[in-house]
Amino acid sequence: MNPRTVQEPSTHPSLLERAKRGGHDDWRLLVQVYGPVVYGWIRRCGAQPADAADVMQDTLMAVAKSLERFDAERPDATFRGWLWTIAKNKLRDRQRANAPYIGTGDQQTHEQLAGLAWETGDDSDPPSSLEEDTRAIRWRMIEALRESFEPKTWQMFWATTIEGRDAQEVADTMSVSRWTVYKARARVLQRLQQELTP
Repeated sequence: MNPRTVQEPSTHPSLLERAKRGGHDDWRLLVQVYGPVVYGWIRRCGAQPADAADVMQDTLMAVAKSLERFDAERPDATFRGWLWTIAKNKLRDRQRANAPYIGTGDQQTHEQLAGLAWETGDDSDPPSSLEEDTRAIRWRMIEALRESFEPKTWQMFWATTIEGRDAQEVADTMSVSRWTVYKARARVLQRLQQELTP
């Protein structure tokens, strides 16, 4: 797929607005979806797992403090781009903070310095493709939303929508009516559409 045809992965504006207003569940959903994406970016820049986890946490704390300033209405504004700007600045902060603890002069020092030379690459874009981030964000959103449904409702949705099984077969297996399966699938799809479609 041509990267130019991939649309910016969307965080539904209503989710951002709810998180801005301090909705605990909405903030938790935002963290569940974007935390691993930020962690992946930082690891791709060469940071070790512990450093990447710290940078991810620092990034999310900064987002919590400044989310209300993010203006999704600006034509060039994307949440992904804004998040990357914060993440790369937190990565550089971590790099500077680690530098004074390194000694001087020996081979081990040079290896340690090389290990801290994390690369943020082109400052304008995260170190992963738009298509890759889109898939990851959508998948994490689906996984996070799973918790908001009863297991049986989610199983009916998953069996008919993802596995492609016949609604009557699923109904027979789960000892419910076919209409119950249809209703469960519709409820989940409606919620996913609300959160994934801008």
